[in-house]
Amino acid sequence: MKGRVLRVSGMQCLVEIGPVQWVCPLRGRVKAGQRNSTSPVVVGDWVEVEPSSSSSGIIAKVYPRHSKFSRVASGPKSIEQIIAVNLDQLVVVVATRQPAMRLGFIDRAVVMALKGGMQPVICINKVDLDPESQSGQIGNVYSDIGYRVCLTSVVTGSGIDDFKSVLKDRASVFVGHSGVGKSSLLNCIDPDFTIATKSLMAKHDRGRHTTAAVQLYPLGANGGYIADTPGIKELQLWGVDETNLIEYFTEMTQFVSGCHFRDCRHIYEPECAVQAALERGAFSRVRYEGYKRIMKQMVYKADV
Repeated sequence: MKGRVLRVSGMQCLVEIGPVQWVCPLRGRVKAGQRNSTSPVVVGDWVEVEPSSSSSGIIAKVYPRHSKFSRVASGPKSIEQIIAVNLDQLVVVVATRQPAMRLGFIDRAVVMALKGGMQPVICINKVDLDPESQSGQIGNVYSDIGYRVCLTSVVTGSGIDDFKSVLKDRASVFVGHSGVGKSSLLNCIDPDFTIATKSLMAKHDRGRHTTAAVQLYPLGANGGYIADTPGIKELQLWGVDETNLIEYFTEMTQFVSGCHFRDCRHIYEPECAVQAALERGAFSRVRYEGYKRIMKQMVYKADV
């Protein structure tokens, strides 16, 4: 029987098979062997389940993934933490203020969306706290290069219908800092969200301390799925380094072939076609500063 993983706690998974949710452990061969990531099964995985009772079974196989959202796992050893897979889009939620918007977080999330084969969506929330409409100017930076941008307010209801249309019949993963209003947005989109997610937790976790767990929630009438993630303090890029970072700033990539040096980092090097294009106004200086900030952090780490 084929099902979709909604939640993972240790080696126990909650799997949706049709209209039913099953609690399933992993078969030994699935979790055995050396791994390059933190878990053999993650939220969003399509799996093969061998029934062991009327409402439980054993995960015998994990099907190939077509997309993923991952980052560098915390800890001394560099290893990939795959947060969710088989999703269509990554929705990065930021607030205009309370907490203050961090453009660097948006740029890193966009990089990991593209790296993982997902479409980036930028949701700028709490626009009711932005009477000067600065959030709209920031939104234009990303919409001008083809990314979907939503400006929302749970307080006034502004932009909520547009945001719902972005999520409809799509599988999305939400990511953002604590306090940006992810939970309020989700409750506004689907009033049953909190009740349904608590039900999933109660059915699956059975007393485990799993407040930081990711879970995939089916959106009822609106269609689609949402993988809700805990607030992320830092998003360290996995599989991206100084040699390929520019590939994920797609508006700049077309100019790379004109650089004098093949290993150009596009910051201080002479005869850099990317810097020349910037001076001509070919792309946003805000985005270039985001690229430069990430590149400098990568170069600093490499030098250390």
